[in-house]
Amino acid sequence: MVNCAILLFLFNVYIVFADTIDNGLIGEPYVQCGSESLSIRFKTQSAFEGHAYVKGHYNAKKCRTDATLESSVNLTVPYTDCDVVRQRSNNPRGIMITTTIIVSFHPMFITKIDKSYKVQCFYAEVAKTVTQQLDVNVASNMEKSVLVVIGDEEPQSNASSLAQNDAFARNPAEERFTYNVPLPECKYQVLTDSKSGEPVKFATVGQTVYHEWSCEPANKTEKSPFCATVHSCSVKDETGKEVQLFDENGCAVDRFLINNLEYTSELTGGQLSQVFKFADQPSVFFQCQIRLSLKEENGVCKRSSDNCPATLRGKRSVKSDENEVDVLSQKMTIFDIDEQIDSSQGRRWEGGKPISSDVCIAPGTASGLIALFASMLLVSLISACLMCFRHQTVNVKLAS
Repeated sequence: MVNCAILLFLFNVYIVFADTIDNGLIGEPYVQCGSESLSIRFKTQSAFEGHAYVKGHYNAKKCRTDATLESSVNLTVPYTDCDVVRQRSNNPRGIMITTTIIVSFHPMFITKIDKSYKVQCFYAEVAKTVTQQLDVNVASNMEKSVLVVIGDEEPQSNASSLAQNDAFARNPAEERFTYNVPLPECKYQVLTDSKSGEPVKFATVGQTVYHEWSCEPANKTEKSPFCATVHSCSVKDETGKEVQLFDENGCAVDRFLINNLEYTSELTGGQLSQVFKFADQPSVFFQCQIRLSLKEENGVCKRSSDNCPATLRGKRSVKSDENEVDVLSQKMTIFDIDEQIDSSQGRRWEGGKPISSDVCIAPGTASGLIALFASMLLVSLISACLMCFRHQTVNVKLAS
């Protein structure tokens, strides 16, 4: 009976009863998207004694709100201080702001009743009209003036435009054409080895990769009037840590990490670099801005990064014919320098030996194994209980 009691105790040792925090959310949180920040408001069943904060930024006071001791809580997340993710969208056109909010009801620990919300704010792109006068020589006695309009809006009628119309009316040798020039679509990729490589998902510190920024004209049959300048680049990890790689002019900040870019065309640029990572952080991604500006009158691209590194770092004035596009690279998992990746078998190596990894099996096989294990465990428990309550008498007879 003693053995049976011990067995029953072991069988029930994992049944744990504990009090839970008597609080929770009422309804869904309310999100308000602003020009420089977003706010999330929610109501609780009782007084809030925990914390609401941006994931990975608990220690930043601007990204956290503490116990209000009331049933209403409000958290304001500034875009410049809490490392929100900005991602360009082409359809529909605009910028998506994404962050993760943690709502914790316990004053010190994360518990099972806490909530995690992925909050997104989408800012639709407003059509922007930029005009530039281009003179096209058709013949010695005829001159056509072309008005280039960038965006979806027509130029507004004002005093200057009326004056131009009067000038065209007085000179029949001049004819005015107006057409729309859509902005190119831009992307940023980190490729293996060279610009002809595949996008990198896994890499090792010190491995050679190629950073490529490219923009595709909306109309591929015509030559684009834009020039692309990559600038304001930084590398980030999941905790929000960030290091600048290129300044506002597009000049390399630390040429040991990556050198100044080489532009292979008006809308394409890139540079080789060696893979690097933050200490004790498994993944990184890159974020940049691409400045789209009109070419010079002679069709040449003039970029703020042409004189790097002589160009002084700092804020630069924004011209009226410039458009900014935010681009993100893919997220990459980076292994330490003493680890190698066997891409053919998907395994990691360290010191010439494979590192043990998880074994992947089919869902059907996994279900069968779990059922078999549960059946064997149930049979073993029933047999053990029967053995405890069964009294056996064994008579041993010695042969004479």
